[in-house]
Amino acid sequence: MNEIDATVPRSPRTWDGSAASAALQGLVASGCWNEDYFADIRRSGRYIEGSWAPEPGDREVRPPAVGSWTELIGRTGAVALRAAAPATRPERREMLLDFLEMWARTPFADPACRFSLGRLAGTTSFTVRDHQGASFGLHLPAARKALYFEALLPGGEAAPRPEEPLYVVDCPRGWGNPGQLLRLVELVRERGPVAWDADAALALSGATGLSRPAAALVLAGNPGAGSYYEPFLDEHERTAIGFKAGELESARAELSALRDDDRLALLADVMPADPADLWEPGGLARVAERTAAAWSEQHGARPNAPWSTWQSAVALQTRMPATHLCHLFLDPANATLPPDFCLRARPCPPEHRHLRTAWDAMGDYDAATVADAVFAGLPWAYADLPAGDPVRTGAPEVVHHLRKVLAGRDSPARVLRSGVVRGNRGSRRRAWLKDGTCDRVIARITAGDLPPGRYESDPRACAPDLVADVAATLRLPEDAATFYLQLLLLPVPSDRNVRRWNAWTPARHKAAAAELLARGLVVEDRRARAGRTLFLPGPWAHAKKPLPPMEFWKAPLIGAELSDDGSEVEAFDLLPGTLPELFTEAWRLVRAGEGPTA
Repeated sequence: MNEIDATVPRSPRTWDGSAASAALQGLVASGCWNEDYFADIRRSGRYIEGSWAPEPGDREVRPPAVGSWTELIGRTGAVALRAAAPATRPERREMLLDFLEMWARTPFADPACRFSLGRLAGTTSFTVRDHQGASFGLHLPAARKALYFEALLPGGEAAPRPEEPLYVVDCPRGWGNPGQLLRLVELVRERGPVAWDADAALALSGATGLSRPAAALVLAGNPGAGSYYEPFLDEHERTAIGFKAGELESARAELSALRDDDRLALLADVMPADPADLWEPGGLARVAERTAAAWSEQHGARPNAPWSTWQSAVALQTRMPATHLCHLFLDPANATLPPDFCLRARPCPPEHRHLRTAWDAMGDYDAATVADAVFAGLPWAYADLPAGDPVRTGAPEVVHHLRKVLAGRDSPARVLRSGVVRGNRGSRRRAWLKDGTCDRVIARITAGDLPPGRYESDPRACAPDLVADVAATLRLPEDAATFYLQLLLLPVPSDRNVRRWNAWTPARHKAAAAELLARGLVVEDRRARAGRTLFLPGPWAHAKKPLPPMEFWKAPLIGAELSDDGSEVEAFDLLPGTLPELFTEAWRLVRAGEGPTA
């Protein structure tokens, strides 16, 4: 590693508090940054070293607050990785580089110094030092607590303590000595940010169970944020790591279960000893390997859903992030706690976090989050995922586990029951679980009648005799008969979905559509949020996201509830039967002269 002279400072630039909060969001509490925070940190460092000589007009050295810059001591790896990543806005990168350069010239980056944080019983604030170190006390009357911060200089054995703390916890001593920090700053300014390595992010996803965009955010030094400046990532940042805004928003929600402390700890020691290794071939891949090990140690590894399945889960727009929804089906007994779960808001030692699952609902919000995810996920997994998909395969176990939890007599069971039965949808959900419909749907999944890779939404796969009957009766080719059944029944027969379900090329899809148009069975139009141009004749019901708009005729057939005038879809989540049953009923209505008409 090149030797860097840490004693030669650049001319310091002034950054306001909002710039610091935005650049460091997700790592340090936003409220700790004021208009002079660089000077505050330098002033505290000089005070600890004994080199601070206040000049007229200087502010006093102030004790640091909880969740402030002291959380970065020994854990600047996340800041360094973010500063070097291509998915960081230029103005934020400059602020981060200035911060690291400033930090490198304080005792907080000196591995020979030791720091501790704790709590005091008293109600006074103080700042004291001697030749061995310094200590700070900060009383917060509104919070009814007093914070303690202690610094020991090299060779020091005990800092002065006007008051004995209730407890102290040593700050970590990880990556980020002055030479490493200044070397990184120099390299980024000389070479620009590190080239993005999509394969490294993919490997991190596979090793941890994180979604691909969440793994990319972590590898870019941006592992989510509870509160953040909008947009979370701008167009430049999204382009740099190759994901869409909706995918990255779901990834941010996925990572929002982490606390600032978790994020700092995760990336504290993933940087290479020599920062120049980041620019070498495979440099970011090696960071990904270290990050995967740190993630597994903190949170354990979880199974991955196929990429197309995860993308489909994002489109469901459940309150539970797509990755957690997939985990719920991949491993129901150990399902991930969703963000904002009541349990997460309470202190929980890391070694005990794995004991809490999504089924451990402790409040109405939690129960509704899980119940909504389950009842949105079950019909989606059944009808919209291919046979052999691991998320679809897990649906029977989800139902088994849901029923097992609901049958319990403990508090989580009672709370979860309220999430299932509450509101207008509660009676439908309860009936769906108990009247045999759920059992018939699950039986379709477990029977294994669909060949691997085929969809229940393709009537050729789930009801081939019915397709043959439609084709013979209407004198249609098989493809056109298949497409007609899908338009009659399915809630979202968009062009993209139909081609995916049927494994059709655009040309084959167009040919089937032309047959239906020529026979007058459908009309051609453009309608908001439909994703298609062919529709059944008759009235149309609009819908607000995430509900699907659909033809008025099919709404009662598939269990959708419409407004009094029939112009809007107001509720839809559970199909009232299996798709073979419903395809058959749709065709029966058409044959009986009760089909869709203009």
